[in-house]
Amino acid sequence: MNGTYRIEKVVNNNVVIAQSPELNEVILIGKGIGFGRKKGQHIQADAIDKLFVLKDKEEQKQYRELLSDLDEALIIHINEIIRMIQRELPKPLYERIHLALTDHIHFAIRRLEQGIEISNPFLTETEMMFPNEFHLARKAVDYLNAHLTVELPEAEIGFVALHIYSASSNQPLSEMNEHPQLVSELVEIIMEKGNVSLNRRSVEYMRLVSFLCELIDRFQSTDIVNYSPKLSDVLKEEFELCYTVSSELINVLNQRFNTHYKAEQLPEVVFYLQRFIK
Repeated sequence: MNGTYRIEKVVNNNVVIAQSPELNEVILIGKGIGFGRKKGQHIQADAIDKLFVLKDKEEQKQYRELLSDLDEALIIHINEIIRMIQRELPKPLYERIHLALTDHIHFAIRRLEQGIEISNPFLTETEMMFPNEFHLARKAVDYLNAHLTVELPEAEIGFVALHIYSASSNQPLSEMNEHPQLVSELVEIIMEKGNVSLNRRSVEYMRLVSFLCELIDRFQSTDIVNYSPKLSDVLKEEFELCYTVSSELINVLNQRFNTHYKAEQLPEVVFYLQRFIK
């Protein structure tokens, strides 16, 4: 960051909205950066911890409103964990994480203060699908818990991990949230139709989730081959139950990804289930 920035509005002691000749309107965050400041004054770059631009006007408006309603210390803490996350990621985070993650953490704190329990039924699936982001999310939640007056539960690690992946991949958070739910749905089909029961923290469960994650990746990349009618007959005759379960899984994935594959095109699913169900 170079040059100076003209203050348009002091949000609070730690956040100001300013004008930059190159970037137009920017949001500046820094400890005490707005203390005693007024509109029209200038801020030097060395006083700024974080500068970012929300190009989307609606997001910019939402973030302004959110900042006005936040505890000033929380703004600094969230900015600090975003900086920590960025230092450990190989690619840049999209700026909207400031709005999305701040809004999420603020809402979680309000719920906890009201005595509302926060749960996350897809925590294990999220950890398996996004291990690096989950690791960073755990560090972020640990940091916040060391500085907040409430204790964020482990469930929040999964939610924060999805925010991190969304901001690093530039994919909508709603889409990120669907994948752990999809894995969980596939697991339920296997357990019900295959008449098996699993501890969600067991090694076997983790391996199953890992296999299903790879299967979902293949549907997304359309990396699926053709099949021979002879193989189809063998699968149906020799592995009837696992063929039936595989077909149901693949039908769910076909609906999710708008594809038209058959169990015969993914014989490894049948073979995996045969070993797993046994």
